[in-house]
Amino acid sequence: MGKNVFFLKDSRINEWLLEGFARRGFPVQFIGMSNPGELLSLSRTQRILSLHTRYIQMSLKSLFKSRKGDVIICFLDVIGLYVFLLSSLLLRKREIVAINIMFNDGSDILTSVKKLMFRLMLQNKHVFPTVTSSELPVTYKKLFRIADKHFFILHDCFGDLTPLAYPPEEDDYVFCGGINGRDWKTLVQAASMLPAIRFVVIGPKKDTLGETIPSNIEYYFNVPYSDFRSNILKCKMVALPLDTEAPAGLIVLFSAGSMHKPVITTNNFTMRDYITSGESGFLIKMGDYNALAERIRELDDNKQKRYEFGEKLFEKVMDLGSPDVFIDKIIEIVKEIKSNK
Repeated sequence: MGKNVFFLKDSRINEWLLEGFARRGFPVQFIGMSNPGELLSLSRTQRILSLHTRYIQMSLKSLFKSRKGDVIICFLDVIGLYVFLLSSLLLRKREIVAINIMFNDGSDILTSVKKLMFRLMLQNKHVFPTVTSSELPVTYKKLFRIADKHFFILHDCFGDLTPLAYPPEEDDYVFCGGINGRDWKTLVQAASMLPAIRFVVIGPKKDTLGETIPSNIEYYFNVPYSDFRSNILKCKMVALPLDTEAPAGLIVLFSAGSMHKPVITTNNFTMRDYITSGESGFLIKMGDYNALAERIRELDDNKQKRYEFGEKLFEKVMDLGSPDVFIDKIIEIVKEIKSNK
């Protein structure tokens, strides 16, 4: 008897996922999170507790609905960890695909515990991890001491973003925004060196940039997603300094790429898969505000280069991040798992 496939999503189930699998005639049972929007009104502590409670509930639901040997695809690595731990505790053997393994090493107790849990999960032959960068498998094999583990490369997907056929008209400002992994300090330092250049910045909280910010920064927070997208659409370029090697900033990168916008970002594992510095954007060293300011100035003075970078990033995002590529790769992974069991 063939194995059933379950797909656990850490928020709502998107139409592009439903339609994509259905169009291919590939049966998948989806399990999503109920009322994800209500979490936004909670405090940070309440939101974290509620999220993890729901992750556990989704994991248990998938284990009780599935049978031995069925495949459970987890859209988030933490959900994959819960499925693994609970399947081990309940003695329910499942094949687990943990999408987008993300881990920042550190010396604190919480990170050490998480590292141990991830190592136990990744050592298990029934767990099939994916990563978003071709460079990450080497790093994780060394970090978790799992030399023989196979990692699938599965780039993130831009989902229901609608790519623009042509570059839009640009306004005269640099955009920077987002939540996780942003290097706000580097952004502020670079903006301070460019008083004649206007910046529009959208962050998560009122005090994200500190108490005093340069006069050439227009700062907004807690804005609707439609406004966030609109500000990317109108900008002349996107500055995306990051403070982590883990995948971060991809929603902004995908949005900018789908709009033919050039991006200046941090040279890390993930961004190197999308941007070749000097050809499809600029990559800078982490924390190098001088380089960030220099590259912003260079693109600000050269509209033709902004256009060329934006076109090449558009092509890369379409090549690596489309829903079709994402779904085809997941189906390929599942078929490989089934054929080897």
